[in-house]
Amino acid sequence: MCTDGRGNVLQVIVTRGNRNECKIIGPLVGSTVQNQNRWPTRLAGDKGYSSDKIRLWLMSRKVRAVIPMRDTEHVKDRDQWPRLIKAAYRRRNVVERCIAKLKEFRRIATRYEKLAESFVGMVNLACIVLYLRLLDS
Repeated sequence: MCTDGRGNVLQVIVTRGNRNECKIIGPLVGSTVQNQNRWPTRLAGDKGYSSDKIRLWLMSRKVRAVIPMRDTEHVKDRDQWPRLIKAAYRRRNVVERCIAKLKEFRRIATRYEKLAESFVGMVNLACIVLYLRLLDS
């Protein structure tokens, strides 16, 4: 899931439960950029997204990676990467809060749908409801 700085859903991609999410960061951010017509200045993620490949991919697009290094990560030279901006990393919880808002909808929290298409449809419907609530307030 990709959100903006206010916790509004920009893009959702559903994968199998045991799939590594690092492989879909390109399509996720790329499809968000197509819809927004601009690249973000920073992209925050947890330690699961810490890899040299992702950092280089983001650097080539002039996006600052706000991703902490894993303790077990074998990096040749840690000094070649920019330091982690801790204040920006603390804002990563915006995504977690957005997921919590989506899980208020029981169908999403328990995933009643077996097909990914149906599940994504319910997530999209929940996002529409959240946006309508935002407009109403």
